Amino acid sequence: MKKLVALFSILATLMIVVSSCETKDPIVEKGTLQSATYNPATKSFTLTYSSGQTETVNAVVDDKTDPPTATATLKDGTVIYAGDATVAGAATIAKEINIVSQFVYDGMSLYYFWADEVKNKKPTVADVNPENYFYKILNSTDTQHGWSWITDDINSLLSGFSGEATDAFGFQPFPLYADDTYTTVVGFIRYVYPDSPADKAGLKRGEVITKINGQTITTNNYTLLYGANAETTFTVTDQYFKNPRDVKVMPAKINTDPVLYSNVYEMDGKKIGYLFYTNFYENYNASLYRVFSEFKTAGVTDLVLDLRYNPGGGISAATYLASLIAPESNVRNKDVFTVMSYNSYVNGIFDKNKWDRRDYLGDYNNAKYQDPLNANLNLNKVYVIATGSSASASELITFCLEPFMQVEHIGEKTAGKYTASWTIHAYDDFENRVQPIYVESKLTDSEKDKLKNWGMQPIVGRYTDKNNNDFIATNGLVPDYAINTQEYNTATWKPIGDVNDYLFAKAISLITGKPYQTTATRNLMIPEYKDAELYSTIESVSRQAVIIDDPKLLPPLK
Repeated sequence: MKKLVALFSILATLMIVVSSCETKDPIVEKGTLQSATYNPATKSFTLTYSSGQTETVNAVVDDKTDPPTATATLKDGTVIYAGDATVAGAATIAKEINIVSQFVYDGMSLYYFWADEVKNKKPTVADVNPENYFYKILNSTDTQHGWSWITDDINSLLSGFSGEATDAFGFQPFPLYADDTYTTVVGFIRYVYPDSPADKAGLKRGEVITKINGQTITTNNYTLLYGANAETTFTVTDQYFKNPRDVKVMPAKINTDPVLYSNVYEMDGKKIGYLFYTNFYENYNASLYRVFSEFKTAGVTDLVLDLRYNPGGGISAATYLASLIAPESNVRNKDVFTVMSYNSYVNGIFDKNKWDRRDYLGDYNNAKYQDPLNANLNLNKVYVIATGSSASASELITFCLEPFMQVEHIGEKTAGKYTASWTIHAYDDFENRVQPIYVESKLTDSEKDKLKNWGMQPIVGRYTDKNNNDFIATNGLVPDYAINTQEYNTATWKPIGDVNDYLFAKAISLITGKPYQTTATRNLMIPEYKDAELYSTIESVSRQAVIIDDPKLLPPLK
């Protein structure tokens, strides 16, 4: 009997030991997870624990992002993340929702034009990369057009909206693919800002940049066309693709006054005022006032507004310029210029507070600028040069002036940007220019530090003219006088303001009644090029939507 009792005791002990081994969490034995590395060759993560033990787990690679990302979710919900699945190295370990991704959701679910589509797309721990999460939740139409933006450098974004460029050369490139494989890029110089580093280095409109620092230009280094933090060497040919030379340019912080060129031409009893305007920057409304004062003093009878390269910008500058152009009576009466429509939540707040969603002619910041009425030309017709490179605010002013006067559109169909955006930050309104999401005092210093550099520029509305008409159906403004483009052939380019320029010459012909004559549109000795659609960040943002640069600030989340 004693032997049986002893045997049962031994068996019971063994069962307890086996049971204990089966229920023990192997992760506990390994200790806490300390680090992770990613191996693109095996598409796996190597996890290292405090005990020194390692473990390999397979990664899920998302090839839809650029660059592709890799993730793995452990049993306890911890997410391992690699931002570039093509590169080996340390991986991110995430145990809670990224605070910037949460900011993206909180802002987009309130103010985004398609906010209702976002509300069921809350971030998870797996949304480690805020930028990827932002683009993942966008409306399909928005994604197709590339309208909305997010940045981790909001200060540079706002500086760009003000016409301030850091580490800039001072010329505007037109990047084009030079081969059928879409790998080699060249940059046509559209214009050069006076007294800029590029101007001082001798670069001119129509010249062609073929190399940067001795290297062929590709999609990997094209951004150096827009700026750098060190002296840069450009290999440049003349506008006929001859006489190559190397030009060294030292970048600098510059102010890019969009009133690039203006002049008055007297022809056949007409006084033609010509303005070449590059961007809608409110900071330079004083330059607009100066030019129109000169036009008025000269007795200008006809106006040509050249927006051929203007990607757009802020609605404040567009309204001010329109107030200088529209008939004086409409400006004096402060007639409605454009109407904004937002999502139901934002519209509701506007209605509750009796805020106006309309912008008016003659409405301006009188603390900073002079009354546009004093320089108004009181004309009943304007000739607008606009092309496929003319977008957002360029389209707004062209379209929204039509109820007041005859607008003769010369050139090409425009880009078709009929939406509006404003800038969103987590807690800072940047002197009433930006919509905050949270009350700053309720955030910790650590939270503010993680959020401070991030900003969003999402689509929040659409604009119409005073009669609620839009141009969505045509997806761009169709010209009254379509002109075959010569923008892909620098051999035919003329200096800005030259009366023989192929677009300005058409306006002069319409004004004077003289026959339209221009140079040939093609030169068979020059290869064909294709628009690479490679823009600087600020140009991309300006192109995508009219920027509401003086927004009504809505209450932040409590």
